[in-house]
Amino acid sequence: MLNGQITHSYVGNTCSVVIPHPHVKEKPKSTPSPEQSVACCERGAVAVEAEAAATATVAAVHVNLDRIRNVDIFIGDNDLYFYADVKLYKFHSRRTFDLRGLKTLYVKYDTTENCYQLYLRCLPPVAIVGSGSAAGGAVTPKPKTARKEYIAAFLNLPSLADTLQDKEPLVHEWKLKRITEQCQLQLDAHERTYKMTSNFCYGYASRYNGSLQTSELDKSTCRVPEPDRLSPLQRRLERVADEMKRFSREQYKMNFVELQVPAGHQNPLRYKPKIYETSMTQEQAHLLHNLCSRPDTTEESTATTSFQSSQPDRRVQNEIDCGLISIVLAICYDVRTTNNEPTCESGWTRSILCPLFCYFEQFDNYRDVLVAFLRRVITYPLYRNFELGRQCIRDAIEVLKGGRNWLINQLLLTHQQFASGEPCRDSFNNYYLEDYIRYISNATVCSDEHLRLLARNVKNVLMDVTKRQLDLGVIEIETELIQELMQEMRIDAGSGSESPSQQQSNHGDDDMDMDNDTSGQEDETTTDDDSVITDSFDSMDLRLIENDVYAVDEDNEGDGDGDGDDGEEEQSEVDDDDHDSNSSTTTTSDAEGNSVIEQCTSNSEAAASISASASTSTK
Repeated sequence: MLNGQITHSYVGNTCSVVIPHPHVKEKPKSTPSPEQSVACCERGAVAVEAEAAATATVAAVHVNLDRIRNVDIFIGDNDLYFYADVKLYKFHSRRTFDLRGLKTLYVKYDTTENCYQLYLRCLPPVAIVGSGSAAGGAVTPKPKTARKEYIAAFLNLPSLADTLQDKEPLVHEWKLKRITEQCQLQLDAHERTYKMTSNFCYGYASRYNGSLQTSELDKSTCRVPEPDRLSPLQRRLERVADEMKRFSREQYKMNFVELQVPAGHQNPLRYKPKIYETSMTQEQAHLLHNLCSRPDTTEESTATTSFQSSQPDRRVQNEIDCGLISIVLAICYDVRTTNNEPTCESGWTRSILCPLFCYFEQFDNYRDVLVAFLRRVITYPLYRNFELGRQCIRDAIEVLKGGRNWLINQLLLTHQQFASGEPCRDSFNNYYLEDYIRYISNATVCSDEHLRLLARNVKNVLMDVTKRQLDLGVIEIETELIQELMQEMRIDAGSGSESPSQQQSNHGDDDMDMDNDTSGQEDETTTDDDSVITDSFDSMDLRLIENDVYAVDEDNEGDGDGDGDDGEEEQSEVDDDDHDSNSSTTTTSDAEGNSVIEQCTSNSEAAASISASASTSTK
């Protein structure tokens, strides 16, 4: 967490949760006390100045109240998501919350400590047979001593919060229920209650507020037409729910086995991006000059909300970096799948794969950025493959290491695609791309060392991102597909093992038919030569016949390489042999068959005697 951790305690069947406000480090602003007012009068303060000061104080208190009320709350069986103004807090309870009959939830705010306090009812713990404790009971962690804290700080070890975040359970966020409308805010011990408000920021570094200024909004791509009315948490849950609806199991199975690459196109997995070979067109250079020379309108946009200037720089910088990574990942996917030759669908691909454009989503850690990108890769575009998405992440790492010029060129190209595409996506340029182009182009603000640091962090996080974290049942789908393929292989193997037995049975039936034909009822087409051939096959070893066939094939290939005259002589010899045997005119295949049979009969003494007697009777 940014400014503190959530603390909780269990008292009976009630869970008490204390959440610090993101601006807890700020001094609480309150009205002056009567003693201070008297002192000001004794110092000769003018009445007009006192009224102005009082008005300013009331305005400050009003702004603080708006900040405090700017809350969005989601709850599940064991999870509580609490978005306070600019920060998301997550709490996982070991005991199940009792959500039955939940009508009104009072959220108390302590102006002295600047923290929220909630009281949530829990179900009674269920005892497990054979265990000394109850299931779902609170487990008190072992407190860390001062010596351990000192050693951890000296060795730069990860904090307890980071360790717990890595081991946090997988939460099905699409199952969470929004209860903001059922919550009432109480300040200190006052009886007056306030409703929660919805006045959230969006865009580059959350510097924009109010309704969207453009009417040409791509409704097919942008799923949040009013980002100021939805908290970043609700935008994220909207995205997760949409991805659950659009995810296709069958399409993922098809691309898991093999990418369905159209004929004439290169396999995206084999493409090697050339990030060091860039060229900027004159139009792009002119666009870059106009964007960089334009005065920064960020201060004007933040003037509408006076509390923006007091946001921590660390949080803002982290949000900017996460947004940049999300945009770069979408660009790398389009470049890899189109072989760096943009198509008419490139604008759609780069916008649909980036949650910043579609949902005005805000990220505060790299893992959520990678997970969101991989979820959308296997849900929306043409090639829905997990390994392809990981390869695009590796491309983004290489770009961040040393491809600043390539990245600027691609951002300008994306700006052109959004501005000239149909439908128009110029709102993405106004609230994100133009600011990011100025950010990347300024080497003082965004140095090469900072980009390399981002690449190193993304590479480390990629090692820990697994298919389980996608929460789309990918592992179960792959297991099901493998079982189906193994079942098909067993069926094919079973049919293949039965074929030799069937052939043997068929061969036995043919032998019986031949024995029946020897009773005097012969076919009109059967000749003496055919009977000789049959006897020769019955008396030969199949293995020898098989070897002779290969030998004949080699001889035929060698004959093919010779001159045409030799071929004519061989054909004439075959014709003479056929004339001597009183056989009809044969085709080339028949001639090859007879040559094999003749070699077989030459290896059998019985076949040779029969052929000799046949030739004598013919003469």
